[in-house]
Amino acid sequence: MTFVCSPPYIISSRCVLGFTDNSPPEKTVTSWICTSSNHKMNTKLILALVFALQVSMSLSQVPAPSQELVDKYENMKATFYRRLVNAYGKLHGAVGETDHAQTTREFIESLRDKPELQAIAKVASGLGAEATPVVDRARASLLGLYEQYLRPHVGNSLSEAIDQIKVYLDQYMPAE
Repeated sequence: MTFVCSPPYIISSRCVLGFTDNSPPEKTVTSWICTSSNHKMNTKLILALVFALQVSMSLSQVPAPSQELVDKYENMKATFYRRLVNAYGKLHGAVGETDHAQTTREFIESLRDKPELQAIAKVASGLGAEATPVVDRARASLLGLYEQYLRPHVGNSLSEAIDQIKVYLDQYMPAE
């Protein structure tokens, strides 16, 4: 198989193989750029970029959530934490004083005395304290976005779903 190309002083759009296989000719770079499908793709990319910029600009002006929504969220969060604490208490009482539970408690108490773990705990608590305002702002932003854009559409169905889930949670993981 030999390649037959034009001399170097002649700029050709393609090289020709020494045999023919009846395949369509190769596209050159300029003919590839000028195809109509590429123009459609460029238009789609430009529209996607404009849309992304619009969304990013609108996200910088996030509406604040209403006090009613914040109170509802905080109430549901507090109830869920009470459910977790109650379930942990029941689990802890169910485990009781078995040998495995006693061994686990002794291991945890031995870890508390290690200075490496104490240093890690101090760093983690410091990071948690610094991250709290960021988390609160993010939570407020998400609640505002939910209230502005999603609540009118999914608010009733989400509330009904939460009420149905509460029935099962009250039965299997009560808050009190």
